[in-house]
Amino acid sequence: MLFNVIWDIIIFIITLSTLIMVHEFGHFYVARYFNIYIECFSIGFGKKILQYRDKYGTSFVIRLIPLGGYIKMPDNHHITTNQIKYINKYKLLYFNNLAFFKKCLIILSGPIFNLLFSVMIYWSVFFTGFPIHKPIINEIYYSSLADISGLTPNTIIKKVNGIKTSDWDTVNTVLIQNIHKNFIDLEVSNLNSNILSKKKIILTKDFIKLNKNYLITSLGILPRGFKITPIITQIITQSPAEKVKFNVGDKIIKIQGKNFTNWYDFQKIISSNINKSILITVKRDKKNVNIILNPNKEYLYNKKNGFIGLIPQVLHYRNSNEFTTYRYNIYQSFIKAIGKTYILIKLMLIIIINLFHGNISFHSINGPVSIAHNAGILSRDHFVYYFMFLALISINLGIINLLPIPVLDGGQISFLLYTKITGHKVSKKTQELIYNISLIFLFLIMGIALINDFSQL
Repeated sequence: MLFNVIWDIIIFIITLSTLIMVHEFGHFYVARYFNIYIECFSIGFGKKILQYRDKYGTSFVIRLIPLGGYIKMPDNHHITTNQIKYINKYKLLYFNNLAFFKKCLIILSGPIFNLLFSVMIYWSVFFTGFPIHKPIINEIYYSSLADISGLTPNTIIKKVNGIKTSDWDTVNTVLIQNIHKNFIDLEVSNLNSNILSKKKIILTKDFIKLNKNYLITSLGILPRGFKITPIITQIITQSPAEKVKFNVGDKIIKIQGKNFTNWYDFQKIISSNINKSILITVKRDKKNVNIILNPNKEYLYNKKNGFIGLIPQVLHYRNSNEFTTYRYNIYQSFIKAIGKTYILIKLMLIIIINLFHGNISFHSINGPVSIAHNAGILSRDHFVYYFMFLALISINLGIINLLPIPVLDGGQISFLLYTKITGHKVSKKTQELIYNISLIFLFLIMGIALINDFSQL
């Protein structure tokens, strides 16, 4: 456990530092191409750990806290005597004296390099080969959208809305692209049969508001490689289970005197005994404990269900039989890398738009703790998955930096556009006010992300 935590922290630092370095190198490279004087290229904040100065007078700095980075390009009003010697020797230019188009290119180069970095990762992954998870359904949650549609365990998803789905990633991608449709058409087959059957999943607003980035589980589908165990990991506050003193760690062994079989049947019994007393036997501290409770009534997707407030443990296991390795030639890999990056950019924009329209819950926002945890798990599972995750985060970083928020690159572009259109610069006082408001907004989003992270631990 301790080793995993340390490993997650190390991988998180490597991940964040790599993405920041790629982003800031984009700004640096284009600025250097235009012969701009760059005072500092810094990775991280806080105390300096390493520092190097090149012949152009640029200081390359690595700082203690790897949570950001920047390049500093001072204007001609903030130059020291020591800096002037480098500027004169190499005929360096000032950023504030550049033409509008060149300024925009320097600012946009950071996000663009993040996107290009993702293309390079996917190009390498598709060329060297990567394992994929076949879209095999292992379990279905009772009364979920998948259950209502007639989906069953031990079936494989062949198509979603007419698009072939060779792996779970493709399934999830198509789901996100169709998030606002009223239904999703699936074609599935049993594992030992090629006969296709069609299923229609009717989507609801509740599903859209409650979904996470991984929509498959929101439909009530548990992929092969995961299984539900009857060990309680969470008890909902003020639920029937909390009132009768269920404990986290309790293992359900019987319900109504019958041995526990699977979570689906357990949920079914709960829903058929709403407002009735039921007997659940759990193993606690090597002893059998009988608990009597009355399930509450709740409506899920307009259907009456029983609710007791217990969250079971979901275990992840590896099975090589569910893996298929895909590999492409160098040209095909490049085309697929561009296509993959384009799809993910499109999906990121859809998520951002729906987030601010209120169609996606802010509870779906993940922060650094989740990133560290996921990066650590993927790097331990298979480094190819980690690199694909790195590409995804790089795309997210690039797109988010293009938002018109003053402390981000998109905000800087907004200021440049305002000056270009009106012929007047935004006053320093107004800039400071806008910066402060945007910082409050970003800290608020970060706070929500951290709360979501810790609530999932």
